[in-house]
Amino acid sequence: MKQRVVKGVTHYLFESVDEFRDKYPTLPLVTDWRHSNKGEWILTDDGQVCEVLHLGVLKKSDRKNGTSFIRTIMGSYVCSPKVVIEGDMKTNMHTFSTAGESPSVRKKNRKNPTDKEFLFGKYVAKGDDVVEAYMKAFPSKNKNYAKSQAKLLLKTDRVKKLIREEIDKYLSEADITPNYLLEEMRNIIDKGGSSDRDKITAITTLMKISGMMDTEKTTETLTLFQGFSQEQLNAIQESKHTKLAEVKRDNQK
Repeated sequence: MKQRVVKGVTHYLFESVDEFRDKYPTLPLVTDWRHSNKGEWILTDDGQVCEVLHLGVLKKSDRKNGTSFIRTIMGSYVCSPKVVIEGDMKTNMHTFSTAGESPSVRKKNRKNPTDKEFLFGKYVAKGDDVVEAYMKAFPSKNKNYAKSQAKLLLKTDRVKKLIREEIDKYLSEADITPNYLLEEMRNIIDKGGSSDRDKITAITTLMKISGMMDTEKTTETLTLFQGFSQEQLNAIQESKHTKLAEVKRDNQK
């Protein structure tokens, strides 16, 4: 017998009908859980027994004809002939996912980016505010939700990689290579003088963007530059560089 505490109340999952009857010898048992109601005990497809904690109806926009579903300590299940209740308790009893993971966990652990995540990464790399980038890519009108979701995406390796690739593309189009940066830094060091301070700062920033100066800080500021023309490169040498956007992101150690 297994158990799970829900809102301060302990609920049980029995491994068999015999085990259930040892504790509740007279309680009715619904053998077809797809036709059960809240509070009834049901027989799962693999012979376990648990209680229906909630009976609900999915919105018609989600399922045709408002299909019903039940929630148990094993998880949530649509009352459909194609759905089975079996195995262990899901990590999240409110999800319909067979993996038992919540939507936020699935989003965090997903390996490959979606088309909308690709757009989000592209907008961020171009210098858009991360909240605005999220609202344009998905889209969403809720700024607080967009802020939390954008923060979540910026922590994922797949989105970091997307942004990294877009930044590299802009640098390549502007002919800003590691050799160029090292040559400029060497020229400034050789020349010396306090008047070169701003130029050193500008080129150091470009070196950080290019990945030549990675840090081990938990949080770093990523300064993004978009497609330099020759005049903009000259402006950089004259310490007139333009910062398009700053994005705070957490590194994963």
